Amino acid sequence: MSKLFNGILVGFMLFFFVGCNRTVYNARRASPEELSNEGTIVFVRPDVHTDFGTRSIRDYIEVTYENISTNDAGYPVLKIGLRNRGGKHFWDKKGPDVQLSVQSAFYKRPFRLEGAVSRPAAYRTNWQVAKLLRGQSTDYKVTCPVKEATYYQVTISEFLK
Repeated sequence: MSKLFNGILVGFMLFFFVGCNRTVYNARRASPEELSNEGTIVFVRPDVHTDFGTRSIRDYIEVTYENISTNDAGYPVLKIGLRNRGGKHFWDKKGPDVQLSVQSAFYKRPFRLEGAVSRPAAYRTNWQVAKLLRGQSTDYKVTCPVKEATYYQVTISEFLK
């Protein structure tokens, strides 16, 4: 009886550790409906996978404002306020300090019907780093050098090394 139990236990542990720790996944094509639901600000790449689901940076970061305008030279200027609100769950009231990577893409035409990834960007910034201590706010500001590019999408990720 104990050999059978040990065999089942070892088999379960092998299945759990080998099957659940996969780091490479097959990519699937996103549907047009899914792409059309993309917003102007997108959070990607959760930072921690826990036993109770995924704890994403979106659990800690909130967008306080989002504004696009033109400067005196006629170029679009995008401003976004980000705040690290700390933990929002009863088991995690403190919340971590967060280091983010932020990238903006500007477009000449709206991308609502097909999604932003289906269009080539008129201008795309490099990844920029934003570090937010718990409770701190920061202003993300970028100027696009293409005057006609008034549509945008901002991608916010955990820190990319």
